[in-house]
Amino acid sequence: MHRTRLHPVLAVVVLFAASGLGGAADLGETFTPLFDGKTLQGWHALPGGTWEVKDGVIVGASPKSEGRHGLLASDETYDDFVVRFKFRVIQGNSGFYFRSEKVGGAVGVHGFQAEVDRTVATSGLYETGGRAWVRQPDAKVMADLYKPGEWSEMTVTAVGRYLAVELNGKKTVELHDDPGRLKGHFALQLHGGMDMDVQFKDIEIRRPGPAELAAAGPDGGFAYLFNGKDLAGWQTTGNWLVEKDGSVTLQPRPGESGWQRYDAYLTTKRTYGDYVLDLEFKFEKGGNSGVFCRVGDPKSQVNSGFEVQILDTHGKEKIGPHDCGGIIGTVAASKNMVKPAGQWNRYTITCKGSQVTVVFNGEQVIDIDLSKTPMKNRPLVGYIGFQDEAKHVWYRNVRIKELSVAGKP
Repeated sequence: MHRTRLHPVLAVVVLFAASGLGGAADLGETFTPLFDGKTLQGWHALPGGTWEVKDGVIVGASPKSEGRHGLLASDETYDDFVVRFKFRVIQGNSGFYFRSEKVGGAVGVHGFQAEVDRTVATSGLYETGGRAWVRQPDAKVMADLYKPGEWSEMTVTAVGRYLAVELNGKKTVELHDDPGRLKGHFALQLHGGMDMDVQFKDIEIRRPGPAELAAAGPDGGFAYLFNGKDLAGWQTTGNWLVEKDGSVTLQPRPGESGWQRYDAYLTTKRTYGDYVLDLEFKFEKGGNSGVFCRVGDPKSQVNSGFEVQILDTHGKEKIGPHDCGGIIGTVAASKNMVKPAGQWNRYTITCKGSQVTVVFNGEQVIDIDLSKTPMKNRPLVGYIGFQDEAKHVWYRNVRIKELSVAGKP
């Protein structure tokens, strides 16, 4: 629970063809069981409370003396999905976690949970270890929709940064462009410090279909460019590594320096035309990198594509094209939005014809027609790359939505 703070057809193909994160890549278009009705295969318990299967039902229990949030977590991690399940709360406070990260301690995980309890807050979205309550359902609607102690059905949909919860067939909560995690574990919760008796059954999952993508709007139709395990689909001679959390980091080797080592850039193996590229990045103090778009020649990114700059210019009052958020050699960001070193930033870069927009940490800072700039002769189809400036930098949640499909080289 919440007391511990802290179009369509093409889109479906694109979204899952390049995903590959955890179990989500293997989902079908129909529901598949996540619980076999007999055992807890595919799940594992974290410390606190007990979980067992009785007559086809997962039963969780813990006494008030147990201060930890007992959790039953999925073995796999998932990114985009539609999950439905039935639940019944006899006593206490529970929740269905998704896209969660295991952190240990009394809470067990950080991330979103769809609330499961005996009150009208059920089906609301709460972020443990983050924003606390993000959205609660309408109490009047819930009074007619939900009968505490009886079996209810909940459906949770996650498509990129779009989230929705349905209870007993009615949508109760919806979020667009949410900044939270994009992948992680499922988990069933036993809230610490109270007597708990909660039951779950018929837990099923499928991939989002055209209806969910349509509801997600601009948030839907994205594919992940990193699979969270290795650098499949990318090429580089640089020391780019995949970390345990799925982020990709550059760890410069001794003696490496400068930006003209083009083969050390992390570059896609295929080209892209019109698209929306959404990603997060952070750097150490003095960090320097860049996102290269529509690169015509991987052996010379600077001269054959354009770069959205990544640079540690936090706090700088007057910024130019070479500062963070600018397109080098072209235009400065309209506002300095970069966060201090060590904090995650987000770019959403849209390339449509010669028009390019950049949204930086929620603020549109660039909207320009490159055909009217010194970059007017750059190609409209090309590779995507991340610059190796021999500075430690991280990228995560790198997703793309193709607005036109470029042929593979």
